[in-house]
Amino acid sequence: MLSSVAERLYWMARYLERVEDTARLTYAYTQFILDTPRGSEPGWRSLIDIIDGHESFDRRYKNYNERNVCKFLIADLDNMSSIRHSMRAARENVRTTRDVLPEQCWELVNELYIYVNSNAEKVKARQSRLDFLDHVLAMSAQIYGVISSSLSHDHAYRFMRMGRNLERADMTSRVVDVAVMTAMDGNLGDEASTWIWGHLLKSLSAVTAYRREVGPLVDANDVVNFVFGDQNFPRSISYCLAVFRRDSRALRNHAQLDKPLISMGRKLSRFDASKMSLEKLHQYIDVFQEQLIKLNLLVYQSWFSK
Repeated sequence: MLSSVAERLYWMARYLERVEDTARLTYAYTQFILDTPRGSEPGWRSLIDIIDGHESFDRRYKNYNERNVCKFLIADLDNMSSIRHSMRAARENVRTTRDVLPEQCWELVNELYIYVNSNAEKVKARQSRLDFLDHVLAMSAQIYGVISSSLSHDHAYRFMRMGRNLERADMTSRVVDVAVMTAMDGNLGDEASTWIWGHLLKSLSAVTAYRREVGPLVDANDVVNFVFGDQNFPRSISYCLAVFRRDSRALRNHAQLDKPLISMGRKLSRFDASKMSLEKLHQYIDVFQEQLIKLNLLVYQSWFSK
């Protein structure tokens, strides 16, 4: 496989995952706001915290209100993390690799691109926003289903799955970090704290999996341990890195990635949120995100820069 094709497939998967994750976060947060008692609603700035988009946001918007934040996350083409921008980039990568992918994949991606481009600016009202995001999530699942069931699980598939899981691990760690920083606010009561960790599980579609594995009570340490360390939940960080490592080892020139992946896996196996203060957990996540950036650079050095 040409390195240029592998790179496009890798980024196609990352952009599609970014579309889904951003839609999932915005959907869950909108529902969270609707469920919060009037007068105690949190601000919308935390969604910008998750994607670390303050610099880009501040260049174009004055206030971190619901309308501006949702427009930035959904429709703003100048925001590289927005659904609209990510969908455009994903479509372009699919268009240039159509001979590698199932024919239906191009049709579905193009259909979702047209839908997003036509409707992204029309989601100011909460109900229309939820309907829009629900459609994006449903079509994203359909695209992944076609890829998983119709494409040979060869090197092309591995590069896509590596991109998807690296993007997912990054977003999951960001969601946890924002919950940690919010919980560090000493003015929050027990009820508000429960809302924060419950919202974290909802944003990752992890409520049912958490209840089956841990139990019905939402405890901060249990939630963080589950999201970081569960071996079976597809959105946990441990699961994402395990699949990433398995796929990378099936490719040539993977030696550069072995040591950092083994080191990250060992640290995750010893991870226990109950033994960390919130400040230490925040620092741990910062280091982890730096390691994910290094992994992406190693992917480029191993396969895309040759």
